Amino acid sequence: MQEIKRILGLIILSGVIVGGVYIFFQKTEAVKEITFSTSDAKGLKGEISIALDSWIGYFYFKSPVFGTMMRDEGYRIKVIDDKADYPERMKMLKDGEIDFAVCTVDSYLLNGKSVKYPGAVIAVLDESKGGDAIVAWKDSVQNIEALKIKQKFTIAFTPASPSEHLLKAISSHFDIPLFTSGDKKWRVEVNGAEEGYEKLMKRGVDCAALWEPHVTEALSDPGVVKLIGSEDIENLIVDILLVNRNFAKQKPELVFLFLKKYFETMNYYCSSPARLKQDITAHLSIPEKRVEYMLKGVKWINYAENTSWFGITTKGQHKQPEIVDAINSTLKILIANKDFSANPLIDSDPYTIINSAFIASLYGGGAQQIGEGAASDQSLNRRFAQIPDSEWLSLSVVGSLKIRPVTFRSGTSLIDDGGQEQVKEIVESIRHYPNFRILVKGHSGLKGDMSANSELSRVRAEAVKKIFVTSYGMDPNRIRTNGVGSGEPLSRLPDESEREYDNRLKRVEVMLLTEK
Repeated sequence: MQEIKRILGLIILSGVIVGGVYIFFQKTEAVKEITFSTSDAKGLKGEISIALDSWIGYFYFKSPVFGTMMRDEGYRIKVIDDKADYPERMKMLKDGEIDFAVCTVDSYLLNGKSVKYPGAVIAVLDESKGGDAIVAWKDSVQNIEALKIKQKFTIAFTPASPSEHLLKAISSHFDIPLFTSGDKKWRVEVNGAEEGYEKLMKRGVDCAALWEPHVTEALSDPGVVKLIGSEDIENLIVDILLVNRNFAKQKPELVFLFLKKYFETMNYYCSSPARLKQDITAHLSIPEKRVEYMLKGVKWINYAENTSWFGITTKGQHKQPEIVDAINSTLKILIANKDFSANPLIDSDPYTIINSAFIASLYGGGAQQIGEGAASDQSLNRRFAQIPDSEWLSLSVVGSLKIRPVTFRSGTSLIDDGGQEQVKEIVESIRHYPNFRILVKGHSGLKGDMSANSELSRVRAEAVKKIFVTSYGMDPNRIRTNGVGSGEPLSRLPDESEREYDNRLKRVEVMLLTEK
C-alpha cells in the first residue's frame, strides 16, 4: 500500500511540475507576444548566428551598420565570439548551433576534418597584408636563408594562429632543415603576440611570429629585422565565410541576403573610412592609433574580387578558381608539415568544400556594383622595372626556395619531362611571393672542365628563366640568371655515394631577393 501511495505521489508531483512548466512557458510566450506586437520588434522574422573571434578582418559582421541593415530586413544577428576555439566552432557548425562561421583556409582544413567539413565556403573575406610577420634580432638571424644555415635558433609563436601557418609556409617553401627535423627545441609556444613580443625584446628568443601592433613595435628597435611579412605574400593567410550545409540547402534566400548585406556593409565603410575607424575604436575600446595599426594589416576582399576568387568572371578562360588554388596550396603546406599524411577532403577534391552559387547569384542578380575595384591581380604577372647590374648586386636576400631536382637531357640545357614538373612546383612556391625579384642560379658537378661546367650551368639557368617567362607570364625584368659551375659545392652527406653526391651538385637554385 505504501508503495502505491509513493507512486501516486510521484505521478501527482510530476503533473504539478509539468503543469507549472507549461503555464510558465505559456505566460512567457504570452508576454513575448505582447512585447513584440506592441514594439518595433513586431517585424522580426528570425535570428541568424555567426561564430568568429576578435580578428579585425571580421569586424563587418559585428558592426552596427551590418546589424542595422539585417534588422531592416527583419533579422537579428547573433554574434558568438568563441575566443578562437576553432574545434568548438566547427562542432557548433556541424550541430547546427550556428548558421555561419569564419576562419582561415588552413584552420578549416585542420579543424573541419574531425567533423567531416560541415560548412561550404561561400565567400573570401580578407587576406592578412602586413598584419602578420616573422621578425628577428638581426645579429642572430638576418634573413630566411640564415635559418637554413644556422644550427640553433628559437622562435616564439602562438599555436593554431595565422602566424604559425606563416611559419609552416616558409618551412615548406624554403625547406628549413631544423623545422623538419625531430628537434623541437626551436619551438617556443606563447599565448598571443604580446607574450611573443615580450620574449623577443627580452632576448629570450632569436625570432618571433607576431601580428600587429606588435610587429610595428618590435621593428621600432633598430636591432630587429623583418624576415618576411604577410604584405609580401599571396593566398597564404586567407579568411573565408562558411555556411552550415543544411542551412544553405533549406534557406538559400537567407544566405543570399546575408552575403548581399555583408558586401553592402563593406561598400559603406569603404566610402566612409572615418566611420570605420570610429566604430572599431568604440567596439574594441582601444586607442585610435592601435586601430590604425590593425587596419594596416588587413586587405578586405570585395565583391568584384570574390567573383574572380570563385571563377565567376573567368569561366571562358578555363582558369581554376583562386579559392581552389588557395586550398590546394594550403594542403601541400600542411602535408609537408605532417599535419596530414594525405589529402583529407572527400575524393581529394577541393570543390567539395566550396559553393560558388551564392556569389554567382549576386553576379547574375545585377549586384555587380556591390564593392569597388577590379578582380585581384595574378601574382605571377606583376611588372617590374628594369634595373642595372649594380642594383641587382645591392638587393637583399630573402631566402632560397626548396631545391627541386630539375633534370635535363644529358650534357644539354633541354629540360626533360620530369624537370618540367619540378619547374611547375617551383612556380607554385613563387606564386605566393609576388613582390620579390628572382635569381636563378645554375650549378654543376665537380668533374669535367670548369669553364665548360660554368657555361652549361649558365644556359641551364637561362632555360629555367625562359619557362618562367614564356609558360607562366613572369616579367623578364624580374629575373636574373647566373651560372656558377662548381664554384658553390654542397657539403657531402654522411654515407652518400660519390654518384649520389655528384647528382645532387647538379642543381638549379631559385633565390628570392628584395629591394627593401
